[in-house]
Amino acid sequence: MLKVELRAMQVLVCLIKHAGEPVSRDMLLEEVWSGGEVSDNAINRIIGLLRNQLGDNAKSPSFIKTLPKVGYVLIAEITLVKEITKEEKFTEEVIAGSHIDERDAKERGSVKRKLFSVLYEHSSKFILVFISLVSLASWLAFQYFGNNPFVAPLQHSTELKRLTFLDGQEFSPVLSPDGKYLAFSQRELGEKSWRIGMMEIDSRSIVYLEDPMDNQGYPAFSPDGSKLAYLSFDLTGRCKINMVDLANGEFGLISTITACKSQMQATSIAWKLSGKSLFYIDEDHQYDYLTEKKIFSIGINGDNKQQITQPYSIGRGDYSLSLSPDGRYLAMVRNVRWYQTQVILLSLETGIWQDLFTVDIILHTVAWTRDGSSLIYRSLTGHLTKFNIESHSHSQLTNIMQPIISPISNQNGEIVAVLGDFFRTEVWRLEASQKPSLDKCSATNNICSNRYIYSNGKNDRATTDFNGTKVAFISDRTGVPEIWLKKNDGDEIKISNFETINNIKDLSFSLDGEKLLGRLNSKPFIFYVKEHKIKFIEITNTDEVYSVSWGRDANSIVATIDNLGQSSLKLIDINSGEIIKNLAGGGEYGKFSDDGLFYFTKRADGGLWMLVDGSEKLIVDNFNIRSNLSWSVINGYLYNLVNKFGSYNLERIDIKTFEKIAIKLPFEGLRGHSISVDSSGVVYVVISKAKDIDVISIEYN
Repeated sequence: MLKVELRAMQVLVCLIKHAGEPVSRDMLLEEVWSGGEVSDNAINRIIGLLRNQLGDNAKSPSFIKTLPKVGYVLIAEITLVKEITKEEKFTEEVIAGSHIDERDAKERGSVKRKLFSVLYEHSSKFILVFISLVSLASWLAFQYFGNNPFVAPLQHSTELKRLTFLDGQEFSPVLSPDGKYLAFSQRELGEKSWRIGMMEIDSRSIVYLEDPMDNQGYPAFSPDGSKLAYLSFDLTGRCKINMVDLANGEFGLISTITACKSQMQATSIAWKLSGKSLFYIDEDHQYDYLTEKKIFSIGINGDNKQQITQPYSIGRGDYSLSLSPDGRYLAMVRNVRWYQTQVILLSLETGIWQDLFTVDIILHTVAWTRDGSSLIYRSLTGHLTKFNIESHSHSQLTNIMQPIISPISNQNGEIVAVLGDFFRTEVWRLEASQKPSLDKCSATNNICSNRYIYSNGKNDRATTDFNGTKVAFISDRTGVPEIWLKKNDGDEIKISNFETINNIKDLSFSLDGEKLLGRLNSKPFIFYVKEHKIKFIEITNTDEVYSVSWGRDANSIVATIDNLGQSSLKLIDINSGEIIKNLAGGGEYGKFSDDGLFYFTKRADGGLWMLVDGSEKLIVDNFNIRSNLSWSVINGYLYNLVNKFGSYNLERIDIKTFEKIAIKLPFEGLRGHSISVDSSGVVYVVISKAKDIDVISIEYN
């Protein structure tokens, strides 16, 4: 099935609109990028992508012809209709997103070409994409309204307006108090560094901050709009909360408010209404490893620093905050366990905390409405949802196919957000050896690699069985996350059929390959592959499970239990749910190898540990993991996915000699997520590649 990139679809719509007429680069900039700054290389890339997907040839074109020093022209025959069909409206508004930005009525009325007819006539693959997406929309609507316990049907009038049209990614947007300027962090596709831009909304002119550090992000305007606080960091580990003066839409003098923890690359900043101090997110500086994020307050001169929160959670702690328009309340997003978020309200007048609601996803942010009565957040389905604080009711605000993330409000309750997914995920197969199997894939530096599982949806959490005969993975290609299976013959089939929208985690095969272990919304389950049946494990006296793996055999599992912020690894009987034994107090992630040895990490101590005759033994002191899915122990080797200075490598450690070999992944501009290894050393790695995302404003009632 063919997947059309958002920006490529917008360019195609523009060419179809002017079919048979020259379309200059200036016209493309105006109609697709709304006059934004775009390089010639970016336009060339989009045209090349369209030609490739249409099967066109630049030298003897059938679809898009280049007019030297002029632009491009669509030479394919098209069919005209009297009015825009529902399918075409869906394509332009939902897929292409061209009408999210309000156009002139005359311009809207002039678009009379039937896009579906053109695509059907010239590429049968396109029509399959659109039919699938329409079906996907219907399926999502059914799942969303029929099963989501939080959200009521759409009952608000909401308008979306696109603000940025840049190639690349814009993130953490915020409007100035007067609504005239938009600040955001931005990077080109394939780039690692972020820079802060400030756009004057009326003219769309953009200036970029010149900061000596490699990366800048998370901007926040002061209440009077005269300053911008932001995070500044680089790949060597330096981190600062900086402030820059603003005047007439230009950046001025930069000063440092405070240093933040080494290697910290994300924060959240909110100014107090006085403009003399602010709230921000940081970690404990006394520890080298990852700790819970906490909220601090500090004067803009770096004085009077105070810690506001002390989360006890197993997750990342308090990682996002938003101040109410009247300055009386602070809404906090707390990661209480991995992949579960709690939204909490703090009264700055009384110091009273109020738990509002919990969702089984990681929320980027929450925003305030103008009157301060409600919060706006992204729901499980990717729609924006309003939560009324007094009634504790949830109602849906938006209803488009593209996900909307990171809603952020200024002090007037004006909201901007990010439109689209950051990454697409897929599974690659890697074979690192002296003699890779060249019949299966191409070899680079003795690494045989091929793109193994991919689709127009997300494909994540891949796991292989011991013999490498099949791979199970999570995919949302049918609209909601389900378990899929790919065998050596190449067929990919959906094997689960969950009744609700789910967050499926920790997927792994038993040694015999007949069972899959996982967690469904934090609840452990066993999935029987042949029977397509599921059995939930009711663990005795606890619901606080945030990681699972197989035990010594297929009759037991290892579960990480959270008890008021203290983690422990326990061996659990899958039939009774009873605790067989305590494996490691303070342990966070643990796995049995295929030869029955138990390896684990600790939350409060670095390194890799092992149980030897019931005693804990540190075997590798310089060892860090990204998650419970980023490492594997098999056939005497430990495989670990590591991130060094923005690049992802695979480390293989000989458990007997502790010799460490670095295997550089043969990817450029990609991020690694999880790995799974079979008995022959073939590695299946889930990777992601950046996608175009833009900023939109949200008008709601």
